[in-house]
Amino acid sequence: MQGYRFEQRKKQRINRILNIAIGVVVLLILVFGAQIFFGSSPSEEAALDQEDPVEEEPERESITDPAEPVEQPEEPAEEREPADQEDEIDEQEIDRDQEQDLEPVPDGEWEPVGTSQTGEFTPDFTQGSTNWNEMERALRYATGLEENMIVWRLENGGSPTRARGVVSAPDSQEQPYEVFIEWVDGRGWMPVDKQQLTTNPYRRG
Repeated sequence: MQGYRFEQRKKQRINRILNIAIGVVVLLILVFGAQIFFGSSPSEEAALDQEDPVEEEPERESITDPAEPVEQPEEPAEEREPADQEDEIDEQEIDRDQEQDLEPVPDGEWEPVGTSQTGEFTPDFTQGSTNWNEMERALRYATGLEENMIVWRLENGGSPTRARGVVSAPDSQEQPYEVFIEWVDGRGWMPVDKQQLTTNPYRRG
């Protein structure tokens, strides 16, 4: 009798364990089933992203307002030359321009030859000075002689603003030109009189 009861208790204990095990299995199946049905895998999410792409708003191109000034790229600053060199270059350019403008004209219709001198005029008869070179230019302008003109005499012509020059070409030294020039403020020396001499009092031999 006791053996029978022991067997019955043993069977009940085994049934409980089996029931618990079955309950755990069922619970796990429900959990995984819920994840499968209600959750989505990474591959499914990627597929959904491809199926419904989000339309991005195209970038708007910036339109320049015509009223606004357009900034220009800055150019590299050129190396500036010293002021003394700039003055020399400017003076050389003025001299070249003036040389080109000195076209021969009939006697008595001369114009001032131009000048690079500024401020109050001071007569300077130093050979090679700016004033000397401008006086020579006026003499060439009046006579039509070129750079190889021989200057026999260049001196004061009776006043601070008047000069007298005696010049000739190399092949006509015996018959030089005597030219009087006058200073015009801001415009340079202007020939006023010219005559050809029959002899050259300054030529030796």
